[in-house]
Amino acid sequence: MTESSQRRGAVRRLGYRGVGYPGSRAASGPGRDGRSPSVGERLRDAREARGVDLFRVERDTKIRLKYLEALEGGDFADLPGEVYARGFLRNYAGYLGLDPDEMVSEWRNETAETPAAAAPGLSAPRPVTIRRGIRFERIHLVILGVVVIVALVGSYFGFQITRFLQYPTLALALPSGTETIQVPSGTTSYILKGTATSGTTVTISWDGQDPNTVLVDDSGQWAYTAQLHFGSNEFDITARNLDTNHVSKTSRIIIVVPVVTPTPPQPDVGFTAPADGASVTGATVSVTGTAVQVSNVVLTAVYLGAPPAPGATPSPAAAYASAADSPAPSLTLPPGASPAPSPASTKPAADGTFSFSLQLGPGRWQLALVGSDANGKSSPTVTRTVVVPYKGLTVLLQAQGGEAWMHYAGDGAAIGQSTYPDGWQVTLTLAKWFCVSTGKAQNTFVTINGVPYGPVSDFGGTHLYADTTHAPKDVAACPA
Repeated sequence: MTESSQRRGAVRRLGYRGVGYPGSRAASGPGRDGRSPSVGERLRDAREARGVDLFRVERDTKIRLKYLEALEGGDFADLPGEVYARGFLRNYAGYLGLDPDEMVSEWRNETAETPAAAAPGLSAPRPVTIRRGIRFERIHLVILGVVVIVALVGSYFGFQITRFLQYPTLALALPSGTETIQVPSGTTSYILKGTATSGTTVTISWDGQDPNTVLVDDSGQWAYTAQLHFGSNEFDITARNLDTNHVSKTSRIIIVVPVVTPTPPQPDVGFTAPADGASVTGATVSVTGTAVQVSNVVLTAVYLGAPPAPGATPSPAAAYASAADSPAPSLTLPPGASPAPSPASTKPAADGTFSFSLQLGPGRWQLALVGSDANGKSSPTVTRTVVVPYKGLTVLLQAQGGEAWMHYAGDGAAIGQSTYPDGWQVTLTLAKWFCVSTGKAQNTFVTINGVPYGPVSDFGGTHLYADTTHAPKDVAACPA
C-alpha cells in the first residue's frame, strides 16, 4: 500500500472532523526531512488551519473528494489531466487563501522533478484471430435503436433551443428603399407590407396611438392598411415571436401627406347679358355682368364684320378669337358705318354687379370684359359676340376699273342714272329693295349691308336685285 493510500484511509477513518493526514501538524513548517513543504502539504496545513474537513471543501468548491485527496497527497497521476489539475489547484488554493499563481508554479516544479514512468517491457505477439464476418446480435439492434432515438430527441431539442434563441426578422417593402414616402395630397390610407419570420406577429404603432397587430402568413408575408392624416405620419413596426417573446429591431417609416394651402381669391369677371351670339335689336346694346375681387371693369368692343346674311346663323365668340383672353382682330368698318366705341370702364356695385350701354352700328361685334383689383392684378379676359343687324338695306355702289353707265333705283323709285367715272361711289339707305342696271357690269361693284358682293358681272348679267329677305341675284330687268 502506498503512502497516499495510507493517508486517504486515515482520513476516512477519522471522518474528516477537522483532522488532517498523520503528521499534518509538523507539516506547517519545513518537512520532516528538513526540506520545504510540498504543494500538497501546504494545502493540507492551510485547510487544517481553517478548521474544515475535505467534505466541507468538496461542498464549497465543487471539486470531487478524490481530486482533493490527490492534490493534498501529491498523487498527481490520479488527477484527470494537466489542464484540470491546474484548474483544481487554482480553485483550491484560492479557497484556502493561498496565492494561486505561486501554488501552480510550485506544482509545475514538483511535477517536473517527478521521474518519468518506466517504459513498458516487450510482450510476446498475440496470435492472429481470423474473423469470419460481422455477427449481429439482438443487443446490437437495441443499441442502434437507442442511438437513433437519442439522435432524434437531441435534434428536436436542438431545434427548439435554436428556435427559442433566434430573434425574428422584419423587412418593409418600400419604394426605392426610402424610409420617407410622399403621397398625393388628400390621400387617406396607405398599405404597409413586407416580410417577417413565419409564425410571428407584426406590431404597428402610429403617432403614439394604441398599436395594431397583424399575423405573418406561412410564406412570411404581412400587410396592414394604415389610415393617414395631413402632414407627417410616423409608423414604428416590429415583429414579435409570441412563444419566446423575442422582438426584432424596430423599423420606422414616415408617410407625408401634403397640407393643402387654400388659394387666395383671384379677380374674376363674367357676362350675364347679352348671350353669346345674340342678335341685338336697336343700336343700343346693354351689357351686364358680375365681378369678384374686382374694383374696376373695362369693356372693349371690336368690329368683326358685316352681320350674317338673312337666314344665316351667327357664330359665337370662339369663332373669332383664338383664346378667351385674346380678343379678335378688329376689321375695317365699311364706308358710312358707325365707328367702334372707345373702351368703357365702370366700378362694380357692392354686390359685384355692373352694367354698360354701348352704341353699336350694324355688324358683328366682339365684347371683351377684363377686371382689375386694387393692386392692379387683372382677371382673365372673357368675351361675347353679338350681332347688330341692318335695318332695311344699306347699299354701297361703286365704279371701279373704269367708267360705267348705271341706272339704280329702290323702294319703287328711280334714284340715279348716268355714266360715272372710275372711283365714283354712293351709299344708299333703303327700306325694302334695291336694283341696278349697268352698261359695264365688270366695272360696277355692289356692297349690301356691309357684305361686298363684287362686280355685277359675277352674277351672270347686267342687272342686280336685292331685298331685305333675299341675297342679291341677277334679274332680267329692274322693277318699275
